Amino acid sequence: MAKKRNIIVGQSGGPTAVINSSLAGVYKNAIERGFDKVYGMLHGIQGLLDEQYIDLSTQIHSELDIELLKRTPSAFLGSCRYKLPESLEDPVYPALFKKFEELNIGWFFY
Repeated sequence: MAKKRNIIVGQSGGPTAVINSSLAGVYKNAIERGFDKVYGMLHGIQGLLDEQYIDLSTQIHSELDIELLKRTPSAFLGSCRYKLPESLEDPVYPALFKKFEELNIGWFFY
């Protein structure tokens, strides 16, 4: 069976009480469903554009790590307030889609 395409997730805005819980949920469900890689964008879209991302499996090794992430204050991946342009003609979109292709991204959570 072919591997599923990868997932990338990022955080944006201010750190809230649930921002890391939602990250833990995305990671846990992706792994349970057999995805090969779950990447995290460091500092949101801006980080991805600056090639700052990590394979979350290098940071999350166990069910305990997932539970601890849920209870960790602040934003684990860092955040940004980068606003995507309204026009799809903006050059930022080809840059993002190129990065998605390079990382074999099929699902994007932000």
